[in-house]
Amino acid sequence: MARSDETRAAWLDALAEMEALVDGAGDASFVPTASTPRDLGPLPDDLVPRARAVEAAQKGAFQRIKDAQRGVLAHLAALKTVPSPRAAERSVYLDVTG
Repeated sequence: MARSDETRAAWLDALAEMEALVDGAGDASFVPTASTPRDLGPLPDDLVPRARAVEAAQKGAFQRIKDAQRGVLAHLAALKTVPSPRAAERSVYLDVTG
């Protein structure tokens, strides 16, 4: 196989792996297992649009993860405002409407 064919095949594999990682990025049970591709050679011109689409999808996934993280942090902050349990003889009320 010629070097350009090997380079193209390596890039096709790498892009497919990156696309699969982006597709799984919102799943709570997802554990990424990919490593950064190395020694792929130059990106073939005809694969540039696909690589740009992968980049855009990665940025979108990263933003969704950051948004979810902010939501979790807000919930954790709200939980910290809940008073700790007290003795059974004292009533504790939590205002859920205000």
